[in-house]
Amino acid sequence: MGHDFLQITPISTTIFHLTGINTLVLDKDGSTLFAHEHDQLLDILFEEQRETLQHLCKEAVRLDQCCLYTNDWGLSYLARNFQTSNNGTLILVNGPFLLQIPDTSKLNIQQNSRFALEEFFRGLTLLGISKVQSITNILDKAESLCHVPMKVIPARQKHVEQHQKSITDSNYYQPDEQDVELIEHRYRFEKEIMHAVELGDTELINDLMIKMKNMYDLSDRFPNQPVRAMKNGLIIFNTLLRIAAENGKVQPFFLHKISEKFSKQIERTDKIESHDTLMALMSNEYCELVNHNAISGYSPLIKKAMEHLNTYMGKPLNLDSLSQHCFVHPSHLSRQFKKETGMTLTDYQNLIRINEAKRLLKNAQDTIANIAGAVGFNDSGYFTRIFKKIEGITPTEYRSIQ
Repeated sequence: MGHDFLQITPISTTIFHLTGINTLVLDKDGSTLFAHEHDQLLDILFEEQRETLQHLCKEAVRLDQCCLYTNDWGLSYLARNFQTSNNGTLILVNGPFLLQIPDTSKLNIQQNSRFALEEFFRGLTLLGISKVQSITNILDKAESLCHVPMKVIPARQKHVEQHQKSITDSNYYQPDEQDVELIEHRYRFEKEIMHAVELGDTELINDLMIKMKNMYDLSDRFPNQPVRAMKNGLIIFNTLLRIAAENGKVQPFFLHKISEKFSKQIERTDKIESHDTLMALMSNEYCELVNHNAISGYSPLIKKAMEHLNTYMGKPLNLDSLSQHCFVHPSHLSRQFKKETGMTLTDYQNLIRINEAKRLLKNAQDTIANIAGAVGFNDSGYFTRIFKKIEGITPTEYRSIQ
């Protein structure tokens, strides 16, 4: 095992120094061979950590890749198995750290232990998504790590003085070239995402979302507040999508509804793991909104009529009232609407009602009758007939395939 220690020591030491998080080397049964310790574990956590490490070792060996695990106490660990030159297996574990502050009120412990645990949690490192991924990247390639020679080059005194003077005299931060490139890449990517939403291109937006990866991780702006950082990133993304949908000619009424809906979902979100799911949901729903509710390419008269129908979709269609709103004769409005859209006013109203119903059908808790009433149909049977006429299937069948 001595040779194995020499092999794993530079790896564990490097990971520990880079992360500042406890780093342990275990055998395949979960027994600790040695450890670099930054945060001293509380007595009440020893048994939970022992079970966690045993479970992690089994999974790391079984999956043969980096593993992230959060136990019932809210403590997170990263693990990676390594094959040694003696054909043995060692597991390197980085942890515990936190993805979010645990709620100690849900733990069945005494009050004095609760205070000690809360103090322990406050001292642990909180990591955002991007940093967890970065550590994972290093762990995955850690077998190639070794101690390498380093030559320390003494600074020339003249240059040191000039450097100190420039720091003292300048009020401007000179960004690193890589930082500038990353920022520029992010803004270029934002433009691509906004363009996809503006076109209502769901396939393109899904491809872009796969490539995006942590683009809206703002954990550096909110140290030790990964959930708040996540929410702020999602708020920014929601705003970008709303602007893109507006550029796609979606009416303010619908923009307000979807933006408000996601704003509430973002504030209710308290798990880091929800980040990617919510971003994908937001981008797809904004694309669908553009596809179903954009009114570009029509005359000002027809746009005005469409905006009114979209805003008041739940109310019965009154041609006289609508024509007065548009300042034209009812017969002229009907003819012009059919000429430009290929639909009657009633057909268009049914279409936007059904599109809204499709969105509501994704919520399994709402009954068909309630959804029918919400979009303006007093008779659920008539709603079902119109839905099948437009979509080719019934509302119940549509819900079953979502």
